[in-house]
Amino acid sequence: MKSIIKKIKLIALVGLAVTLFACKKETKSIAQPEPVITYAPVNFAKVADAAQIALDVEFYNQTQNYYNQNNTGNSGFNYWWNAHALDVQVDAYNRTKDPKLLLKMKTLLNGCYVKNGNTYKNTFYDDMEWWALACLRAYDATGDVEYKNVAEQLWIWIKVGWTTVNNGGIMWATGSPTSKNACSNAPAAIIAARLYKINNNADDLVWAKKIYSWMKSNLVESARGLVWDGYGNTAEGMILTYNQGTWLGAGLELYLITNEKPYLDDAVRNANYVMNDQLKFSPNGILKGENTGDGGLFKGIFIRYMAQLLLKNAVDPYTKELYVKYLKMNGESLCNKALKTPENVFGNDWVTKPSTKNGDASVQLSAVMLLETLDELKRAGILTN
Repeated sequence: MKSIIKKIKLIALVGLAVTLFACKKETKSIAQPEPVITYAPVNFAKVADAAQIALDVEFYNQTQNYYNQNNTGNSGFNYWWNAHALDVQVDAYNRTKDPKLLLKMKTLLNGCYVKNGNTYKNTFYDDMEWWALACLRAYDATGDVEYKNVAEQLWIWIKVGWTTVNNGGIMWATGSPTSKNACSNAPAAIIAARLYKINNNADDLVWAKKIYSWMKSNLVESARGLVWDGYGNTAEGMILTYNQGTWLGAGLELYLITNEKPYLDDAVRNANYVMNDQLKFSPNGILKGENTGDGGLFKGIFIRYMAQLLLKNAVDPYTKELYVKYLKMNGESLCNKALKTPENVFGNDWVTKPSTKNGDASVQLSAVMLLETLDELKRAGILTN
């Protein structure tokens, strides 16, 4: 009898264990809702102002009138970084129309001219291209023909970099005929297109199309529409955000001139990939950090050109809504997660607060580009909340 009772108890215990295990297993399998991250509204103009002040306080070289490498004592001169410094000064002028910025912009231009050896000419073709683009924006904002003259002189030097090696393309640097990079070609196509719109010189449009065509044949991966870093370099780790930005920027410029939709299709396809790719570009919808140094600038450059698709009203309403949401989310993450106060400096990873205020000017410039872009979208009535 006792053995029967023991068996009954054992069966009951086993049954209870199975039931508990099943319940536990079932509980584990229930999908938990993703936490919804909400931020208080950000006044992007106000944050941009504070970030611009921090850029000057932390990085500006008061004696030689350029922006230092970093704010920890390295006063190294990065010619191409300072082109983007002029760009963000143009952003600030467009936002505020403060006449003091006109002198500030000209002072930076002249300071970099002197520091570069009393010339705007440089060994690196891409460096000259960034300056030509910044000067064209300065000319557009101010009407000051000195900026236009500098851009046109730079363009003359840049075109010399085109060689027949590797089927064409503009060299990365003087004396490097086999090094044909995205960074020395996509910005050049934008320069040519913008100069064409200013001067109506047919040869500039020929150049823009020629460079674009060479890139599409030699640097763009057809499967995804992404841009390789350079001719023959198909390393996944060298698919960088700034090259995507200038490529889509070139496509947009040519579309606006020619109204030929394949150019726009290339641009939108590229922007969509960067926005949607969770592994390579936008984990959780935020552009990933690309380190400090030169890489600190990459994301800001992408943001600048992606936003042009909105500012030029080039995309359909659904795509427009997605792009606005994406850019706003990046700005909110930057301000809420990557801002160190009271210094108002930012980290290169837009989801992590820097542990120290120390950093490279490139990182601060990228953050300022994002903030100024968002306020520009706000002023244009594109970003409405």
